[in-house]
Amino acid sequence: MAFLLTVFGAVALFGVVDYLLPLFFLAYTLPNQNLKRKYNAKWALVTGGSSGIGKALAEKMAEQGLNVVLAALPDNLLKETHADLTKKFPNVEFRAVGVDLGNAETKYMETLIEKTKDIDVQIVFNNAGYCIINNFFKNSLERQLSNMECNMTSHVKIAHHYMAQMVEKKLPGCVVFTGSQAAFFATPGAVMYSSTKAFLAQFAYCLAIEGKDYGIDVTCLQSGPMRTRFNDNLPKLSALKFFESIASSPEEVAQILINSVGRVVLRDASLYTMLTRLLCKVIDNNTMFRIVFHGQKISADYKNFKDLH
Repeated sequence: MAFLLTVFGAVALFGVVDYLLPLFFLAYTLPNQNLKRKYNAKWALVTGGSSGIGKALAEKMAEQGLNVVLAALPDNLLKETHADLTKKFPNVEFRAVGVDLGNAETKYMETLIEKTKDIDVQIVFNNAGYCIINNFFKNSLERQLSNMECNMTSHVKIAHHYMAQMVEKKLPGCVVFTGSQAAFFATPGAVMYSSTKAFLAQFAYCLAIEGKDYGIDVTCLQSGPMRTRFNDNLPKLSALKFFESIASSPEEVAQILINSVGRVVLRDASLYTMLTRLLCKVIDNNTMFRIVFHGQKISADYKNFKDLH
């Protein structure tokens, strides 16, 4: 028995060190990356580029001298962001492309392809996404599928098109996904969000291997809570208030993401994400299911927000 405990302890310790060591080097030893120089690129594409981490990524790309395609909902916010960035970075070109990535009937891919056919997009940030807080079957299937289209399917379509372009033209580059801690931690009440983020992590993990031989890096950021407009249309839950209290700024997360590209495939971006990841390394999913199932029933949000059950 003592021998088995020693073996299991050694394996657990190795798993923790193997997880934390790359994060330590990324955070404290490696310099900030310039993606324009790294890939000899001229253009970047950022979906969800009108606010939050998308806007922060667009600004950081412009600071590096990259031109940026801002793909976001065709509303006033996109117009305002485009105007603000154009004024702030007069030597960089910005293209505002209004698309609804949650509605395949709008033929958003045709719009993106048309608006970028004359340029080489070598840096792709698949960042757009949103969350529905509700019991899965209390929302219409149409609404759930729209959420899946935006959070997952559109990312697949965009990655496929621009990676194929890079390979055809023999250009190096990167495809980056904004994932979430919800990808590996049970989130009842946000089933579609959690599931689509889990897909992105596995998709990036596999795609990175295929892209490597062509000089195309693939990275997925597992973000924690962020101070963005993400929660504006969500219920005022106490859990969300807690997350806001420990949230990172979009600028901080954007820099972490940029520094991770080509260095790691999956990057956990906050202390909260890292702690929950370690917890999930210790506790099996079947046990975690029981903990979350019984734990949610004693939470104030579960008692007060009826659409969670």
